[in-house]
Amino acid sequence: MKNTYTILTALLLVITWNTLFSQSYKIDIKINDLKNTDIYLGYYYGDKTYVKDTIKLDDNGKGSFHGDSLLNQGVYIVILPSKKYFDILVGEDQEFSIETSTDNLIKNLKIKGSEENSAFKEFQQYMIDKNTESGKIQNRLKVLDESSDSTQILKNQLDNLSSEVKDYWNKTISENEGTLLGVIIKAMKNPEIPEIEVPDSIQNKDSVKWFHSYNYNRQHYLDNIDFSDKRFLRTPIFHNKLETFFTKVLIQDPDTLNRYIDIVASQAEADKEMFQYIIRYFFVTFQKSNIMGMDKVLVHVAETYYLTDKVDWYDEESTQKLREHVAKLRFNLVGNIAQDLKMETLTGEYARLQEINSKFILVYFYEPHCGHCKKTTPKLHELYQEFSREEFDVFAVYTQGDKEEWSEYIHKNGFDDWNNVWDPYNLTNFRFFYNIYSTPTIYLLDENKKIIAKRIGYETLKNILEIELGKKDIAEEIEKERN
Repeated sequence: MKNTYTILTALLLVITWNTLFSQSYKIDIKINDLKNTDIYLGYYYGDKTYVKDTIKLDDNGKGSFHGDSLLNQGVYIVILPSKKYFDILVGEDQEFSIETSTDNLIKNLKIKGSEENSAFKEFQQYMIDKNTESGKIQNRLKVLDESSDSTQILKNQLDNLSSEVKDYWNKTISENEGTLLGVIIKAMKNPEIPEIEVPDSIQNKDSVKWFHSYNYNRQHYLDNIDFSDKRFLRTPIFHNKLETFFTKVLIQDPDTLNRYIDIVASQAEADKEMFQYIIRYFFVTFQKSNIMGMDKVLVHVAETYYLTDKVDWYDEESTQKLREHVAKLRFNLVGNIAQDLKMETLTGEYARLQEINSKFILVYFYEPHCGHCKKTTPKLHELYQEFSREEFDVFAVYTQGDKEEWSEYIHKNGFDDWNNVWDPYNLTNFRFFYNIYSTPTIYLLDENKKIIAKRIGYETLKNILEIELGKKDIAEEIEKERN
């Protein structure tokens, strides 16, 4: 009995060892009309694709992608020399075979050993057929009169087709619950925004409906994304959903963006790889954003994640550079009160930014020999003269140290009526507080010295002032944009 027990224990250990340490993948491929040629196994990662493996098909068009460890689960791509390709799913089952022909890769696809890929093939073919059917109906609609009976019939057909596709998606999701296929199709669904009845007594009904749609979409757009499931990273849909939500669905207001960044980041913390991808995405996206004020988002991401113990992939040198960069941005974010500047004038007296009383104040950093300054400065002076000092004033900061050059430039061009100041020894540390690394640099402040715009061009500044000070009608401007 003791020997039997020992044998059973040893056998169990062997089985356990094989289960834990002999996991591998093997995907047999046959391309019927290809032979003796290289094909590739690629995969999606975020918004990019990478090659994982390369094999050479034999005389019969057969080959095998294989490895000693399991692949990360996700959507993979079989790429042919012609650049044609087709997608396959790599889930828990990683040993299966595929056969197809190049004349129609999806339609000719035959799968053995993977029920999930068989269902995926059926889903892809179904969507191809329905898209073709929808395209034909839409082409017929283009040539018909909007009020004809045929138009209404075709629109009804499109509605029925849409309902049919929706039912098919729900059925496929239900039959593949929890599998890679199921979560992908579920994630592809966008929220269905419910209709609301707006009473006739309510003014701006369109605005009320818009806000309802925005609010619902904002709350539910990411419902079907599990940010702790790193399988999503290796699909072609995840990055697009993230990008769409943060750059198109949400209003591009820094405080709103920061709020949802923290919500998504907290959900992703359960998986290190997913968390790292998302935080990097936020950092890169808002670092290169051309939308004014997005540096507030960059500062938030840096201070909340990169400059804390939540990020461990940044080296010390990069962290220090980021810390210095954030320090320069923190004092001049849109919405902040501008740092006060007490600077010397041409006459040796002092002028303070905080003592200027005007509805709008331009803080203008320039130098006479800067190419862009030569074009911008005269235009700004013309704009300055269009308004009273109660409406608009200029605090013009000469950034260099040659007083004779500065004085000559002001008198020669008639800029004497500005608040002309300089700080040749940088005692006010203006370069740091206003992040001056080039000229010209423009900051527009309101009457409370709050920064309302920065690093804008002349035309943008002119539009803001003319609209805010009543020289342009905003409704007329919007109408011009539409036309």
